[in-house]
Formats: sequence, structure tokens, C-alpha cells
Amino acid sequence: MDSISPPKGSTSIKLIFILFGVASLLGCNALLTELSFFAHFLPSMNPYVSIQFLNYFINIIFKFLLFCKKDLFPLKCQLIGGVVGSIVFLIVIPLFTVILEKDSSINSIVTGTLIVLMGFINALCNGGFYKLVSFFPMEMIVNLTTGQGFSGITMALIQYIVLFSIKSNDIDDKPIIIQGLIFFVSSIVILLISLIILLLSYNKDYFQYYLNKKDDSSEGQNGLDLYKGQKMEDEEQKTEEDGQINPVEEKPQTSQNVELIFVELFKKVWSFDLLVLFNYICTFTLYPNASISQQLFSLDTAFNANTIIMIYNIFDTLGRMLVSKMKPTKQLNMIIILARSVLLFTIIFNFYCQEKYILSLTVTSVLLIINVALLASTNGIATTLCFGLAPNEVENEYKGQVGSSVSFFLMLGIVLGSCSAFGVDAIINTFRRQKVTA
Repeated sequence: MDSISPPKGSTSIKLIFILFGVASLLGCNALLTELSFFAHFLPSMNPYVSIQFLNYFINIIFKFLLFCKKDLFPLKCQLIGGVVGSIVFLIVIPLFTVILEKDSSINSIVTGTLIVLMGFINALCNGGFYKLVSFFPMEMIVNLTTGQGFSGITMALIQYIVLFSIKSNDIDDKPIIIQGLIFFVSSIVILLISLIILLLSYNKDYFQYYLNKKDDSSEGQNGLDLYKGQKMEDEEQKTEEDGQINPVEEKPQTSQNVELIFVELFKKVWSFDLLVLFNYICTFTLYPNASISQQLFSLDTAFNANTIIMIYNIFDTLGRMLVSKMKPTKQLNMIIILARSVLLFTIIFNFYCQEKYILSLTVTSVLLIINVALLASTNGIATTLCFGLAPNEVENEYKGQVGSSVSFFLMLGIVLGSCSAFGVDAIINTFRRQKVTA
């Protein structure tokens, strides 16, 4: 198969990978975009801080398993299971939130547990699509990560339509329920379309060429000798002079092999793992809570939160698209990720200026947009560069596993960033209490 020229990605293939990107993060984005729904029914749960933490808590455990074991799940089963599971949980979670007693401890426990369990599905879905695209050219990696940006934009647009169409208040539950119904059904429809496209396209020539492609050479600078002592494929059977075939006995994979895979892979891509880790710690320390907590001009609560989410997702998408116009290098990625850490101070300082009336609401609103735009665009660029460059460090057989590796550290960054967001939440609540006292 290697002797055949690689098929060119048509416009339809590019659109398919964009759709896959939308599907890969749609479950997460649906929960984060519809935080006002959960805040209405479970205000004591503090959804703006807790949901992102709960959703990614168990995610990293399964991401680690996917990282360590190359064949923990067949890729196709992982993708289908992730999409189908996302559909199921986007039905079950809002359903239980509504039918259980409003703001009760039982409702918080059940909804929180379901969100935690959805983390496993998110790991399957997100990790599966990252693993899939790692086999393909850089162009398709950019298309998938661009689709992930569109995922957030799509959810925010649907939320805008819902908010404009159905007026709600903090007292009546019915409008909130209708809003949630429209929002989550729309999300499920998108996932169903993605599932159908996945089933139709997976066995097509373009996909199978790259998924079954082998390296031109068995050894190289970037090759991984993960199974020392095992024979190469052309040495699995030896033909003796008398014509007998002596098969080489296969050795079962042990836990030591798994540990070796983890260590060797990390040695090859550790810089990208740590870069994406730090990148997402910074992002989720500030987004969504520290950003959404700030007032944007004179918008009411629901429109205020959704507008900031929309701004974030637009610039995150633009950042991912910008990579196709850049010359991607590890050094450039490192500079971007380290430089953006200044936003840890500027976004919180902007909140301080707003709460203390040091600057006018118009000025702090404009500065908030600039801060969120920088946070989002640099996140999009850094994420795409990490996932685009890391697979080049290993041979083709392990590219999918490298995708799982970077994806694991991405999710670990989200969890750690979500933990630090509790600290930032405490800081901004201190600003508010001082404002009330004054």
C-alpha cells in the first residue's frame, strides 16, 4: 500500500474532519454553554465552577489508560461508543436535573455523578478523534481542531437562538425547561449526523489508506523500539532448507510492556505533553468562571455569560485556523504558551478594576473582550501545534497513541486548571464582599 500515492483530501473530506472536531467536544461544550440551565435548578451546586471540574475528573483516568494501552479499545468502537454515549448522557443529565427536586442535595448528587460518569464518555469521544486524526496529514489535524472551535460557536449560537426565542425569569421553571429541551435536542441532532457520517466514511479509501499506512523503514531517528526481543514482521516465520516453517511464538503483552510504552512514548513527546498541560491549566483557571463572572457592558446575566462564551469560541477557532498560515515549530509554540501566562494576572486585575470602580464599565468591558480574545486565540494556536507536531516524533504505528498521550495531558491540564479556578473564585468573591461592605 505504501507504493500507492496518498489520496488527496477533497473538500468533502475536510468538512468531515471539521464535523468530527465539532462532535469530539460537543458533549463538553454543551454542558459548559448551558450552565445557566443548571444554575437555575441547582444554584447551590455553583455550576459555573463545579461542572467543568466534575466533567473532567474521571476523564483523565481513562485518558491515561488510553495513553498506556494502544489497543485498549478498537479505534472504530471507541469513536462510535464516544458519540453514542454523548447522546445518551445529553438526554439523561438534563432529564434528572428537571425531574428531581429543585436545588436538593439528592439532585446535586445524582446530577453531579452523571456529569462525572460522562467524563468517561468524553474521554472515549475526544481521545478517539484525536487518535484518529494523528494518522493523517497536518492539514486534517488543523481541520479537526478548527471543528472543535466551531463546536463551541455552534453551542453558543444555539443558546442565543433559545434565549431570544423564549423569555425566562428566575421564578418560572417552564421557560428554562423549554430552553434546555431545544438546546439539548439540537446538540443530539448534531451528534447523530456526526455518527452517520462516521459510519459512512470510516471504511472509505482515504481513511483506510492512512489508518493502515506503515512506515517506509522499520528503524529511524524517531522510531520506537517498544518491544525489545520481539522479531520484525519479516522475521515472524523462517523457511528452513527442508521447506518447514517455524513460527515465532508470540509473547503476551505484560504490564511491564504497558509501562515501557508509557515511558518510551513520554520520552519522545514529553515537551508537547507538558506544553499542552501548562496551556490548559492557564486557560481553565480563567475560563469560564473568572471570565463569565465579569460584567460585559449592560447585558443581563444569561446574555452576558453566553456572549463571553461566544467571544471565546470565535477567537479559539480563529487561532486554530491561523495555524494553517503559520510555519509551525516547537519553539514558536513554547513562546506563545509562556507569554499567555500573563493573562492569569490581567483578567483578574480587570475584574478588580470593575468591582472597585477604578475604571468605567465600558473600559473594563472592552479590556475583558481583549483578554478573552487573547486567551482563546493563543489556546487554539497552542493546542493545534501540540497535536500537529507531536505525531512527527514517532513512527506511524504509534501516532494514534501519541494523540492519546497529548490528549491525556490536555485533560489533566483542564482538571488542574479547574482546581485552581476554585482559588480564583475565592479571590473574586473577596472583591465582591469588600464591595458590599463598602
